[in-house]
Amino acid sequence: MLSLFAPNLAIARSTPRFILRAFQSTLTKNPADSKTDQLAQAVKYPYYVRRTRFQSLPVYTEVRNGRTRKLTILRRIDGDLDALRTEISKALDEESVMVKAISRQLVIKGDRSTELRKWLTEKGF
Repeated sequence: MLSLFAPNLAIARSTPRFILRAFQSTLTKNPADSKTDQLAQAVKYPYYVRRTRFQSLPVYTEVRNGRTRKLTILRRIDGDLDALRTEISKALDEESVMVKAISRQLVIKGDRSTELRKWLTEKGF
């Protein structure tokens, strides 16, 4: 089993590439440690966005009303939906972020998929 505080070299040698990408995206370097190049620490959020089985982000664009209405949908969310909604609305400067609580999805007006993917990767998902 991989340890969160294992050196990056040990993780890179023993883990397949597609698992390594998902695992290392949730790690950040610990600035308080003197060996910042070797140790990593997990980032904690009140929510988690799981990747698909092909390790891509679950961000989808939906077109409705005869191609006049575009929506961006974020799926596969675990944890606090409202905390994620407020952070996304601040990051994208978008006030129309709706929560679908039953299906655990967020719906954003407009085609904001590239911006949302970039924001999620910067956050480490």
